[in-house]
Amino acid sequence: MSRLRPETVNSTDQAIPDMTALYAIYGAVKAQDGLCHGKLHDGRGAHCAIGSLWASSPGTLHASLIDEVATVNDAVPHMTPRQRKAYVLRWLRWKLQGRGFTLLGRHVTYWGRPGERSGR
Repeated sequence: MSRLRPETVNSTDQAIPDMTALYAIYGAVKAQDGLCHGKLHDGRGAHCAIGSLWASSPGTLHASLIDEVATVNDAVPHMTPRQRKAYVLRWLRWKLQGRGFTLLGRHVTYWGRPGERSGR
């Protein structure tokens, strides 16, 4: 069971591989208008990043992956749902591109120390 999303339950089903799950979460989040904070579903139709995946295609995920994605989703409680969506998408893009996945849209790179521009 996830520490940050206690409404999840343990399952004996085989979990989706983490990188595949991150790619699926990326697509599910991209289809949302915004992301809620602190829970899978807010009761008014909004979902967090993990809730977005399970609303579109249920599957079993590792608890560590749920907690990692939920940590990023909940890291910015002051943002609006749309801003939170953009924040989570940037993180997902960075995570996936770092593992060799090619995504359409902006290319996310990091060069140098925090605060430095890459020159691109």
